[in-house]
Amino acid sequence: MTETIRNYDSQVIPYLEVYKEENRTKKRWHHTRADKETRYAHYYQHKTATLSEKERWGIDLIKIGLQRAVRPVVSCSFGIDSIVDVYLTRKALIELGRDPSDIDIVWNDTANEFQDVRQYQKFITQEWNLRLKITKPEKTLKHIIMDNGGVTDDYFFTRKGDRTKNKQPLSEKCCGTLKHKPMKKMIKEHEWDLVIVGLRADESTARFQAGLRDGEFFYSNSEWKSLVCRPILWWTEDDIWDYVAQEDIPYNSLYDKNQIQEYPEQSKLIQMIDEFNEQLLSVGLDIEKLKKRELSTVTRKQAILLKKKLKFKLFPPRTGCMMCPIPVKYGYMSWMREYYPKVYNAMVHNLGYGKALIGMVPDDVKEEIKQFLGIDVTADNAHEFLQEILEFKPCTFDKL
Repeated sequence: MTETIRNYDSQVIPYLEVYKEENRTKKRWHHTRADKETRYAHYYQHKTATLSEKERWGIDLIKIGLQRAVRPVVSCSFGIDSIVDVYLTRKALIELGRDPSDIDIVWNDTANEFQDVRQYQKFITQEWNLRLKITKPEKTLKHIIMDNGGVTDDYFFTRKGDRTKNKQPLSEKCCGTLKHKPMKKMIKEHEWDLVIVGLRADESTARFQAGLRDGEFFYSNSEWKSLVCRPILWWTEDDIWDYVAQEDIPYNSLYDKNQIQEYPEQSKLIQMIDEFNEQLLSVGLDIEKLKKRELSTVTRKQAILLKKKLKFKLFPPRTGCMMCPIPVKYGYMSWMREYYPKVYNAMVHNLGYGKALIGMVPDDVKEEIKQFLGIDVTADNAHEFLQEILEFKPCTFDKL
């Protein structure tokens, strides 16, 4: 890994060329990224690397950036990945003989954050003496939705970056207004020349592709106009939680609210519990309650094991906008209804989510509502009966 680190350091030396072509002045960036061999090296090396090796690489990568930067910053959502980033950065600063708090930390407060995150932010900022800078959006989520004609079904299922309808998806406009625009403004105001981020490649195909395209250390000449460092790019979710346990890093309580949404078939459940008994006990699961299907909430470590080994269907929450539409297709409404009922009601009734989602409920739910209430949820005016429908069947939007 040492050779790869040296390659990043020697190859990422960005400079802007200004030249003339056909009497026109043009600009072109050079050496903003390492070569393909370097960018792909850690992807392959991390498959067999130990957690200790990954930690060492992350710290050394951060040190490269810190030694170059005049005004570095760590982007932190106060989620588990970014807090590990902060922790690694503090270790890197100590190794460089500097105060571990001698760096800016920027948080994009979307004005739509979980209370768990806000409480944790206050705690860890004081505990670690963080030099926190907070961004604020110019518009609230409700105003963004109203300004764009309200919520429609594609708000929940159109992927960010999708241009099939020749327009920017509303979900992307939300992210742009609530997070990206305030962040760009803050980077410009503070003249940050290095942004350390907690992006992990295994979170999505898009992030994996971005990881191979850009690498762990590069210059963002179009988006942020600064160096970007991704110390945990190739860490897995297991790596993160093993490291948190190893280092006893405090994390926010949102990660202890993982909802079991579907158990395996009973005979398979018993068989797998017997097979993975020791592992289940090692993460603190109550075996008897599991056998009786009495558990509904588990910790993140428990959720990872249940999902990977026992094939449970769960919803593991993330930090970020409480009313984000993106996770709705993964069981988010069921989770919100259980843990944050007031926010759930605001989403359904105040923001118009219910009106857009009512036509997307499963066929068996539609038939049940029609049979017992006489309401056709496919009708244009079905949303007018939302209150009645949800009183009869609160779980209407649990599975979409």
